[in-house]
Amino acid sequence: MSQDLRSFLDLAAAQGHLVRLSRPVDPDTQAAALLYELERHDKVGLFEHIAGKSGRLVGNLVGRRDLLALAMGVHPAEFAATFADRLQRRIPPRPIQGPAPVQEVVLQGDTADLTRLPLIVHATRDAAAYITAGIVIAHDPRTGRRNVSINRMQLKGPRKMGIRMMPPQQLGVIQSHAEADSRPLPIAVAIGNFPLDLVAAATTLPFGDDELGLAGALRGEPVPMTRGVSVDLDVPARAELVLEGYVEPNVREAEGPFGDFLQFYVPVMDNHVFRLTAVTHRQAPILQAIHAGSKEDVNLLGISREAQVMAAAVATGAHVCGVRLLPTILGCAISIEQKYQGEAKNAGMAALGAYRWLKYCIVVDHDVNVDELDDVWWAVSTRSNPSDAITVVDRSGGFPRDPFGVHNSKALIDATIPLGEWSEFERKVAPGAATVRLEDFL
Repeated sequence: MSQDLRSFLDLAAAQGHLVRLSRPVDPDTQAAALLYELERHDKVGLFEHIAGKSGRLVGNLVGRRDLLALAMGVHPAEFAATFADRLQRRIPPRPIQGPAPVQEVVLQGDTADLTRLPLIVHATRDAAAYITAGIVIAHDPRTGRRNVSINRMQLKGPRKMGIRMMPPQQLGVIQSHAEADSRPLPIAVAIGNFPLDLVAAATTLPFGDDELGLAGALRGEPVPMTRGVSVDLDVPARAELVLEGYVEPNVREAEGPFGDFLQFYVPVMDNHVFRLTAVTHRQAPILQAIHAGSKEDVNLLGISREAQVMAAAVATGAHVCGVRLLPTILGCAISIEQKYQGEAKNAGMAALGAYRWLKYCIVVDHDVNVDELDDVWWAVSTRSNPSDAITVVDRSGGFPRDPFGVHNSKALIDATIPLGEWSEFERKVAPGAATVRLEDFL
């Protein structure tokens, strides 16, 4: 079976997690609110008709980790360990033989019109519609190595977009290399991708390490590629749509405001400009939108960072049962099986040191579900003494966009029980809790 967005939607449908929205949806006043509704109902949503636009839209695509696990071919309980293992591997992409599905329709010149795409306005004060789930592909002009990333892009006209990038982000570094020679940077933006490719693109790898090689490792097979029609770049052959063009050198224009992942608005800033040279897509393409800061956004950005935290905590010798970044990628819960007093603090401090943006780290016992924020806070409120449990690391740095200094310290909360005192802290369980289900009695 081909690994692409459509096969993933078939998987979601087979698991009962896909809903189809058949009525017209306004891209400026309704679509964003419906993305929140999809998240609330924990469903993948396929918008069949975005009013006034050509093409379809999918939302909350990576909101469910159980579906991502099934896409990797493993049980959901094995997802974290499997990801950590495959993170160390690479399977290079491979050119396909014959016509590429993503080039079933080719539009260039005046027929290539960004305003016809089903792009949506995500927040009431956003400057315009945005692309939020595009995989940006570029090559470093100095080394020739490929980089793949996810960058927000603001619609500015039929063949013009703003694009957010700056060093030390790798795409920003690559663009600065091209700009130093006053050369445009060719890029391709693939939208409507197999979700594991998105996970790879959202993973920070060493400079020059190809994220598509990681995508292949996550898939278990090479990502199929084809040559672009107007740029000297390979693009994902089974993506739904690809925008081809270039980033102008020595040009900056106002971009924003935009509702970012912290749920606040990023102000208007001077950012780069993308010029479109071609649009290629499948018949009836399906584009994707991701709300910044949504559950699926935290999933997408959190998976690789959780692996980083897990490795740091395990390196202390702790028996780590689970790691989860919630409700944002600035907060983390770690569950451990305690072997000695103070082990929770050692594991938590290692996590804070390994992941620079991590601001709050809560360490809990193995009987607490780190995937459930309510369960984590139950442990904090019932198993910890604030005067002893909270360790603050002052002026330790954190998320860099911080004009008011709210991210320049970190806190560790030890919400584990006193060592060995399970007779006093054992959680109650209802008889039959493991087997009795309501639906069997309806």
